[in-house]
Amino acid sequence: MRPDLPRSLASAWLLSAAVAAVALPAARALAPPDRPGEPVDEYAQVMRVHLPWTLFCVAMAFAAGVYLRDQPRARWRAAGGLPAPLAATALGAVLGVPTFGTAVGVGLHLIEALLAVVLGLSLATALADRQDRGARRRRPAARRSGR
Repeated sequence: MRPDLPRSLASAWLLSAAVAAVALPAARALAPPDRPGEPVDEYAQVMRVHLPWTLFCVAMAFAAGVYLRDQPRARWRAAGGLPAPLAATALGAVLGVPTFGTAVGVGLHLIEALLAVVLGLSLATALADRQDRGARRRRPAARRSGR
């Protein structure tokens, strides 16, 4: 374990929790109200509930992945990226955010959160790798010019 890992994990959790603090009120405001007995508008559900939630979960995981991008093991990146989306999903069910209140809704949101965490952490890692490759490519040129 690297000596800076606890600090990186704490920073990752704090930043992804801040994104979750924005995501839950937004999810509550965007979600169409639950009306028992009326037909469900699937398009509204996807565009106003599931797509924004997935994007917020990607942002949570990406925010955590920024702090953990130099960790060599994927399990530490997952430990940083998973807690906020999972806790936000559970908190959304407890707070009564529409579409989070049923077992099916919570299950769908958990699946979306897990897939979004994979995407967000992959994006953070890919951008870090690209930045490292670009930095390595520029260093030899600076040495040749005498700087």
